[in-house]
Amino acid sequence: MRDLDDTDLEILELLLEDARRPYKEIADHVGLTPPAVSDRIARLEEQGIIQGFTIDVDRERLRGDVPVLVELEAKPDAVDDVYAAAAELPGVDTIAEGMDGRVVVHATLPDATARSWLESELDLETLTGYNVTLLARSDRAVGLSADGFSLECVVCDKQITGDGVTRTVGGEVKTFCCSSCEARYVDEYETRQQALE
Repeated sequence: MRDLDDTDLEILELLLEDARRPYKEIADHVGLTPPAVSDRIARLEEQGIIQGFTIDVDRERLRGDVPVLVELEAKPDAVDDVYAAAAELPGVDTIAEGMDGRVVVHATLPDATARSWLESELDLETLTGYNVTLLARSDRAVGLSADGFSLECVVCDKQITGDGVTRTVGGEVKTFCCSSCEARYVDEYETRQQALE
């Protein structure tokens, strides 16, 4: 396994701007051949850094809905239920849970009141309150920098800074800082698999 280098980060940046960008165009930007770009992208997928190529739909332009930011103050025993129900609300772009249990939803509100929209999926009794903010604008930051972007060992959480080990275990690609962490993980995995048999 190699560390991510500036070329990897540049390829990721280009894919964030346009996930459908042809390999030839990426190759021209980064000074590689299209097959070399393909190999790097395949490696980034194997390492789990790239987990899929998606589209970014601007719901506001699509239907003319109103963009909102909603903060849901869930009762302590209902945070998971509120999070799951909020994810099912129509027009949700992103959802997040704060360390305080507050659920924050960025969405485009269809032609409805905020209360009726929330009631379409949520039991309002699970909330202690909620705030709805109409947004004047919002943008998604897609830039990358090498600072703070590194892989961590799945065993010891150590940052992988030099040579590391990548191995497929149980159908999933795992990264390790060293061969001893790899061996420890594989031994534990095999022990658990034998216990299940």
